[in-house]
Amino acid sequence: MQTHHISLLTKDAKQNIHFYTQVLGLRLVKNSVNQENIHIRHLFYGDYLGTPGSVITFFVVPLLGHRTDGNHFINGFRLAIPTGSKTFWKDRLFDNGITTMETSNELIFNDPDQIPITMVETDNQLTEWQIVPHNGIDPKYQISRFLGTELHVPDVSASQAFFEQLLHLTVTDNIVELEGAEQIKLVATTDFEQVTRFGRGSIDHVALRVANEEELLQYYQLAQEQGWDIEMYRDRGWFKSLYIREPGDNRIELATPTPGFSLDEPILTLGNSLGLPPKFESQRQTIMDYYAKQGIDFSDDGDLSSQDNFNVEN
Repeated sequence: MQTHHISLLTKDAKQNIHFYTQVLGLRLVKNSVNQENIHIRHLFYGDYLGTPGSVITFFVVPLLGHRTDGNHFINGFRLAIPTGSKTFWKDRLFDNGITTMETSNELIFNDPDQIPITMVETDNQLTEWQIVPHNGIDPKYQISRFLGTELHVPDVSASQAFFEQLLHLTVTDNIVELEGAEQIKLVATTDFEQVTRFGRGSIDHVALRVANEEELLQYYQLAQEQGWDIEMYRDRGWFKSLYIREPGDNRIELATPTPGFSLDEPILTLGNSLGLPPKFESQRQTIMDYYAKQGIDFSDDGDLSSQDNFNVEN
């Protein structure tokens, strides 16, 4: 099993877009809204095609306060960079005022919302069509994949059982082993009384890729049979999703790789305007009118003023 995407919260769309496109060199592949609450923007970054496994998404909530990572939370994420590119990235981040720590093959730093990011040298290579052009980064240095994250949970053994029994994944030394260098690390929380509160940089969910809708429905049935905490099944247009709370109360999504982000707009212009799956197309003018009052036209400069209370699940 591979990663599909990870979804986080940010306060500042303009700052977020600048960092992930101009500093990290990813492409804004979908410039959309939260399907559970159209008053919240949803930004998707990835390789040129928005390939599942390369995607990082953000819900934009300008009134977000500081986050509190309590007795359960998802912490940071790992990105694949080509072998031998660590020095390039260290210099590039330094030139952008970003302090890094390093190990033999990793580079560790925080994004503007204080989200810990770890770059890991791997043998992953982008295909010709996945390379992001005109981002100032030679293809031999470009980020290729989202490699995983950490789940902080009260009971590691219970969370381990979830991955083993439902997803049939191997867990070794608290590491959920995915394909290649991809992994999810299970970390025992120590402060059981501290309540988790979402804020800037909080991670809403991590999504894992399934083969197709048939397999997704098989997991849905198995989750029901095994008694796991199923939240919802949704057709997101670009993919279909099943949301489950693992025993540590972190949200895990299972998602299909297709139809993909070119469902509603050409690959050449992904992210250049408001992207909506077909079932939301009838609301396009309503959505555009709402954001126009805030000076937002999805062109995109990322300028935001205020948005409503939020419900983040897609």
